[in-house]
Order: sequence, then structure tokens, then C-alpha cells
Amino acid sequence: MNGVFRVSAPPTESMPTLDGRLLGDKAGLLAALGRELHFPDYYGGNWDALDECLADLSWHTGPLRLLITHADSLPDDLRDNLVGIFLDAAKPWAEAGRIFALYLADSAAS
Repeated sequence: MNGVFRVSAPPTESMPTLDGRLLGDKAGLLAALGRELHFPDYYGGNWDALDECLADLSWHTGPLRLLITHADSLPDDLRDNLVGIFLDAAKPWAEAGRIFALYLADSAAS
């Protein structure tokens, strides 16, 4: 299953997880994504770099899944940018048969 999903409860499978309450600004969000997803050293910590890393998963084997709990705590503009970038990246990975998903669980679900 590829794409971005709002979930009422966190998925049961193990995956990298970030707490949206701790990601209140762009720099913090992008740095946390780089750490949690083990981005390569060249990751620049900006929207373009995130897009590039997600479009070229040569640095990552297997499925790419990420859960953000308390996603409703993210500022709207950050969440919107993040969702847009993940959606754009998910399309070609779905066509290639590679699992790529972002799960957003709001506070009530966490």
C-alpha cells in the first residue's frame, strides 16, 4: 500500500516513528526525517533535499514506511508540504512495486 494515510490507530507493524509534538518547525522536522529514515550524508535538510532522497531510494533497501504520531500537532504548512512531497514520491514507487507509505495518526489515535 503506497501513499499518505490518516489512521485512527497506529499500524501494528514496526516502522520508524516520529512524534509530531516534537516537530514544531521546518528545521526540526527535516532533521528528524533525515535521522529516522537514515538518509545519506548528502541530505541537505530542506524540502528539495527531502524530495530528492525520497525520489531516489538507492540508499534504502526494502519498503519505506514512516509513522508520525500526534500529526495534528504539526503546523499546517509543514504537514501540507510533507504530505505533498510524500504523495509525489509515492506514485512512481507504486508503479515500480515498491512499498512507500507515510502514516499520520492524530493525538486521539496515539
